[in-house]
Amino acid sequence: MRTRRRPRGSTEFLPREVAYSRECLERLARILVHSGHSPAALGREFREICSALKEPTEPWDPMQINYWADLPHVIAHWHADPQYVDSRGVPISLPLQGKGPSLFALARRVLPKQEPAKIVKSLLRLHGVRRNGRRYVPTGRSLLYSRASSRVHGLLALLGMLRTVERNVSGSRSGAILERAAMNPNFPVSALPAFHRRLKPHAAEFLWGIDGDMRRREMTASDGPRTRLGVCVFAFEDPGIGKGSPKSKTRRGRRGRVGETERRGKP
Repeated sequence: MRTRRRPRGSTEFLPREVAYSRECLERLARILVHSGHSPAALGREFREICSALKEPTEPWDPMQINYWADLPHVIAHWHADPQYVDSRGVPISLPLQGKGPSLFALARRVLPKQEPAKIVKSLLRLHGVRRNGRRYVPTGRSLLYSRASSRVHGLLALLGMLRTVERNVSGSRSGAILERAAMNPNFPVSALPAFHRRLKPHAAEFLWGIDGDMRRREMTASDGPRTRLGVCVFAFEDPGIGKGSPKSKTRRGRRGRVGETERRGKP
Protein backbone atom coordinates (compact mmCIF):
# COMPACT_ATOMS: atom_id res chain seq x y z
CA MET A 1 0.00 0.00 0.00
CA ARG A 2 1.44 3.34 -1.04
CA THR A 3 1.43 6.31 1.29
CA ARG A 4 0.53 9.66 -0.16
CA ARG A 5 3.49 12.00 -0.07
CA ARG A 6 2.95 15.50 1.24
CA PRO A 7 3.54 18.00 -1.59
CA ARG A 8 6.45 20.26 -0.92
CA GLY A 9 5.27 23.46 0.76
CA SER A 10 1.80 22.10 1.53
CA THR A 11 0.24 22.01 5.01
CA GLU A 12 -2.80 20.00 3.86
CA PHE A 13 -1.58 16.71 5.37
CA LEU A 14 -0.03 18.08 8.54
CA PRO A 15 -1.68 17.76 11.97
CA ARG A 16 -3.76 20.87 12.71
CA GLU A 17 -1.51 21.85 15.64
CA VAL A 18 1.53 21.87 13.31
CA ALA A 19 0.02 23.27 10.10
CA TYR A 20 -0.16 26.91 11.26
CA SER A 21 3.45 27.19 12.45
CA ARG A 22 4.71 25.28 9.41
CA GLU A 23 2.89 27.58 7.01
CA CYS A 24 4.18 30.70 8.78
CA LEU A 25 7.77 29.45 8.69
CA GLU A 26 7.56 28.27 5.08
CA ARG A 27 6.11 31.54 3.82
CA LEU A 28 8.57 33.67 5.79
CA ALA A 29 11.48 31.54 4.55
CA ARG A 30 10.34 31.84 0.92
CA ILE A 31 9.96 35.61 1.24
CA LEU A 32 13.49 35.93 2.64
CA VAL A 33 15.00 33.57 0.06
CA HIS A 34 13.23 35.43 -2.77
CA SER A 35 14.83 38.57 -1.31
CA GLY A 36 18.34 37.06 -1.51
CA HIS A 37 18.90 35.35 1.87
CA SER A 38 20.65 32.00 2.00
CA PRO A 39 18.42 29.07 3.11
CA ALA A 40 21.38 27.44 4.89
CA ALA A 41 22.14 30.64 6.80
CA LEU A 42 18.47 31.08 7.69
CA GLY A 43 18.35 27.54 9.10
CA ARG A 44 21.38 28.21 11.31
CA GLU A 45 19.95 31.52 12.51
CA PHE A 46 16.57 30.00 13.34
CA ARG A 47 18.11 27.14 15.34
CA GLU A 48 20.22 29.67 17.24
CA ILE A 49 17.17 31.87 17.96
CA CYS A 50 15.03 28.93 19.15
CA SER A 51 17.79 27.57 21.36
CA ALA A 52 17.66 30.77 23.43
CA LEU A 53 13.87 30.54 24.03
CA LYS A 54 12.07 28.76 26.86
CA GLU A 55 9.26 26.26 26.33
CA PRO A 56 5.80 27.92 26.57
CA THR A 57 3.81 27.50 29.78
CA GLU A 58 0.59 26.84 27.81
CA PRO A 59 0.44 24.60 24.72
CA TRP A 60 -0.70 25.95 21.38
CA ASP A 61 -4.42 25.40 20.74
CA PRO A 62 -5.06 25.44 16.96
CA MET A 63 -8.84 25.43 17.46
CA GLN A 64 -8.83 28.95 18.96
CA ILE A 65 -7.26 30.99 16.18
CA ASN A 66 -10.30 31.31 13.89
CA TYR A 67 -12.75 31.44 16.80
CA TRP A 68 -11.24 34.57 18.37
CA ALA A 69 -10.76 36.19 14.97
CA ASP A 70 -14.39 35.63 13.95
CA LEU A 71 -16.04 36.57 17.26
CA PRO A 72 -16.29 40.34 16.51
CA HIS A 73 -18.38 39.46 13.45
CA VAL A 74 -21.29 38.87 15.83
CA ILE A 75 -21.01 42.44 17.15
CA ALA A 76 -20.69 43.79 13.61
CA HIS A 77 -23.92 42.12 12.49
CA TRP A 78 -25.71 43.31 15.61
CA HIS A 79 -24.96 46.89 14.53
CA ALA A 80 -25.99 46.43 10.91
CA ASP A 81 -28.48 43.60 10.36
CA PRO A 82 -31.99 45.12 9.85
CA GLN A 83 -33.45 42.47 12.19
CA TYR A 84 -31.21 43.61 15.03
CA VAL A 85 -31.37 47.42 14.81
CA ASP A 86 -34.18 49.91 15.44
CA SER A 87 -35.47 52.63 13.10
CA ARG A 88 -32.46 54.82 13.99
CA GLY A 89 -29.97 52.06 13.21
CA VAL A 90 -29.20 51.46 16.90
CA PRO A 91 -28.72 47.82 18.05
CA ILE A 92 -31.80 46.55 19.88
CA SER A 93 -31.60 44.79 23.24
CA LEU A 94 -31.97 41.02 22.89
CA PRO A 95 -33.23 38.21 25.09
CA LEU A 96 -30.87 35.30 25.46
CA GLN A 97 -33.23 32.89 23.68
CA GLY A 98 -36.79 32.80 22.38
CA LYS A 99 -38.88 33.34 19.28
CA GLY A 100 -37.70 36.09 16.98
CA PRO A 101 -34.40 37.95 17.34
CA SER A 102 -32.30 36.74 20.29
CA LEU A 103 -28.64 36.62 21.21
CA PHE A 104 -28.51 32.87 20.56
CA ALA A 105 -30.23 33.34 17.18
CA LEU A 106 -27.73 36.05 16.22
CA ALA A 107 -24.79 33.84 17.24
CA ARG A 108 -26.16 30.91 15.22
CA ARG A 109 -26.73 33.12 12.19
CA VAL A 110 -23.25 34.65 12.18
CA LEU A 111 -21.15 31.68 13.39
CA PRO A 112 -23.26 28.58 12.71
CA LYS A 113 -20.42 26.15 13.48
CA GLN A 114 -19.96 27.44 17.05
CA GLU A 115 -22.06 26.83 20.17
CA PRO A 116 -24.19 29.95 20.93
CA ALA A 117 -23.64 29.54 24.70
CA LYS A 118 -19.86 29.60 24.18
CA ILE A 119 -20.12 32.73 22.02
CA VAL A 120 -22.25 34.56 24.59
CA LYS A 121 -19.87 33.60 27.40
CA SER A 122 -16.90 34.90 25.41
CA LEU A 123 -18.64 38.17 24.54
CA LEU A 124 -19.45 38.75 28.21
CA ARG A 125 -15.86 38.01 29.26
CA LEU A 126 -14.56 40.43 26.63
CA HIS A 127 -17.07 43.09 27.79
CA GLY A 128 -18.51 43.25 24.27
CA VAL A 129 -21.98 42.57 25.71
CA ARG A 130 -23.63 43.56 28.98
CA ARG A 131 -26.87 42.58 30.66
CA ASN A 132 -29.71 45.09 30.82
CA GLY A 133 -32.29 43.47 33.06
CA ARG A 134 -33.22 40.21 31.37
CA ARG A 135 -31.89 41.34 28.02
CA TYR A 136 -28.47 41.98 26.50
CA VAL A 137 -26.98 44.95 24.65
CA PRO A 138 -23.61 45.47 22.94
CA THR A 139 -21.21 47.81 24.73
CA GLY A 140 -19.84 49.20 21.46
CA ARG A 141 -18.82 48.33 17.93
CA SER A 142 -15.64 46.54 18.99
CA LEU A 143 -14.16 44.05 21.44
CA LEU A 144 -11.10 44.49 23.62
CA TYR A 145 -9.13 41.27 23.86
CA SER A 146 -6.90 40.30 26.73
CA ARG A 147 -3.23 39.67 26.12
CA ALA A 148 -3.83 35.95 25.63
CA SER A 149 -6.65 36.13 23.09
CA SER A 150 -5.22 39.15 21.25
CA ARG A 151 -2.05 37.10 20.80
CA VAL A 152 -4.07 34.40 19.05
CA HIS A 153 -5.90 36.95 16.89
CA GLY A 154 -2.60 38.61 16.01
CA LEU A 155 -1.25 35.30 14.73
CA LEU A 156 -4.02 35.07 12.15
CA ALA A 157 -3.26 38.62 11.01
CA LEU A 158 0.44 37.71 10.80
CA LEU A 159 -0.27 34.67 8.64
CA GLY A 160 -2.49 36.78 6.40
CA MET A 161 0.27 39.36 5.96
CA LEU A 162 2.80 36.63 5.12
CA ARG A 163 0.45 35.14 2.51
CA THR A 164 -0.02 38.53 0.85
CA VAL A 165 3.67 39.50 0.91
CA GLU A 166 4.79 36.11 -0.42
CA ARG A 167 2.19 36.21 -3.20
CA ASN A 168 3.28 39.72 -4.19
CA VAL A 169 7.00 38.92 -3.98
CA SER A 170 6.94 35.66 -5.93
CA GLY A 171 3.78 35.85 -8.06
CA SER A 172 2.70 37.77 -11.11
CA ARG A 173 1.64 41.41 -10.99
CA SER A 174 -1.82 40.52 -12.22
CA GLY A 175 -2.35 38.28 -9.18
CA ALA A 176 -1.05 40.76 -6.58
CA ILE A 177 -3.13 41.66 -3.51
CA LEU A 178 -3.31 45.16 -2.05
CA GLU A 179 -0.22 45.93 0.03
CA ARG A 180 0.44 49.61 0.67
CA ALA A 181 2.39 51.46 3.35
CA ALA A 182 3.23 55.07 4.24
CA MET A 183 6.69 55.35 5.82
CA ASN A 184 8.60 58.29 7.26
CA PRO A 185 12.32 57.68 8.00
CA ASN A 186 12.75 60.75 10.19
CA PHE A 187 9.74 60.85 12.53
CA PRO A 188 10.33 62.55 15.94
CA VAL A 189 9.99 60.14 18.88
CA SER A 190 8.36 62.87 20.98
CA ALA A 191 5.46 63.03 18.50
CA LEU A 192 4.68 59.29 18.62
CA PRO A 193 2.02 59.34 21.40
CA ALA A 194 -0.02 62.10 19.74
CA PHE A 195 0.28 60.44 16.33
CA HIS A 196 -0.96 57.07 17.63
CA ARG A 197 -3.88 58.75 19.41
CA ARG A 198 -4.88 60.44 16.14
CA LEU A 199 -4.36 57.30 14.07
CA LYS A 200 -6.57 55.03 16.18
CA PRO A 201 -9.98 56.69 15.50
CA HIS A 202 -9.14 57.15 11.81
CA ALA A 203 -8.30 53.45 11.51
CA ALA A 204 -11.44 52.45 13.42
CA GLU A 205 -13.73 54.42 11.10
CA PHE A 206 -11.96 53.18 7.98
CA LEU A 207 -12.17 49.55 9.10
CA TRP A 208 -15.82 49.87 10.13
CA GLY A 209 -16.65 51.13 6.64
CA ILE A 210 -14.68 48.30 5.00
CA ASP A 211 -16.33 45.81 7.33
CA GLY A 212 -19.75 47.09 6.29
CA ASP A 213 -18.87 46.62 2.64
CA MET A 214 -17.78 43.04 3.33
CA ARG A 215 -20.98 42.33 5.29
CA ARG A 216 -23.18 43.65 2.48
CA ARG A 217 -21.45 41.41 -0.05
CA GLU A 218 -21.62 38.50 2.40
CA MET A 219 -25.41 38.88 2.65
CA THR A 220 -26.21 39.54 -1.03
CA ALA A 221 -24.09 36.84 -2.72
CA SER A 222 -25.96 33.54 -2.58
CA ASP A 223 -23.92 31.08 -4.63
CA GLY A 224 -20.31 29.98 -4.92
CA PRO A 225 -17.50 29.18 -2.48
CA ARG A 226 -16.67 31.36 0.54
CA THR A 227 -13.35 32.42 2.02
CA ARG A 228 -12.05 34.46 4.95
CA LEU A 229 -11.16 37.99 3.81
CA GLY A 230 -9.22 40.31 6.10
CA VAL A 231 -8.17 43.95 5.91
CA CYS A 232 -5.68 45.09 8.56
CA VAL A 233 -4.34 48.51 9.55
CA PHE A 234 -1.28 48.62 11.78
CA ALA A 235 1.62 50.91 12.59
CA PHE A 236 5.23 49.84 13.08
CA GLU A 237 8.33 51.53 14.42
CA ASP A 238 12.03 50.81 14.43
CA PRO A 239 13.07 48.84 17.54
CA GLY A 240 15.43 50.01 20.26
CA ILE A 241 13.96 53.40 21.14
CA GLY A 242 13.90 52.39 24.81
CA LYS A 243 11.35 51.85 27.58
CA GLY A 244 11.65 55.40 28.77
CA SER A 245 10.50 56.90 25.48
CA PRO A 246 7.23 58.85 25.28
CA LYS A 247 5.60 55.99 23.34
CA SER A 248 6.03 53.38 26.06
CA LYS A 249 2.79 54.30 27.85
CA THR A 250 0.69 53.93 24.70
CA ARG A 251 2.32 50.62 23.91
CA ARG A 252 0.99 49.15 27.16
CA GLY A 253 -2.53 50.29 26.38
CA ARG A 254 -5.21 47.89 25.23
CA ARG A 255 -5.45 47.31 21.53
CA GLY A 256 -8.62 47.12 19.50
CA ARG A 257 -10.28 46.65 16.11
CA VAL A 258 -13.75 47.37 14.87
CA GLY A 259 -16.62 44.99 14.37
CA GLU A 260 -15.03 42.36 12.20
CA THR A 261 -12.21 44.68 12.57
CA GLU A 262 -11.40 46.00 16.06
CA ARG A 263 -10.13 43.22 18.27
CA ARG A 264 -8.50 43.16 21.62
CA GLY A 265 -7.25 41.84 25.03
CA LYS A 266 -8.13 38.79 27.30
CA PRO A 267 -10.30 35.77 26.82
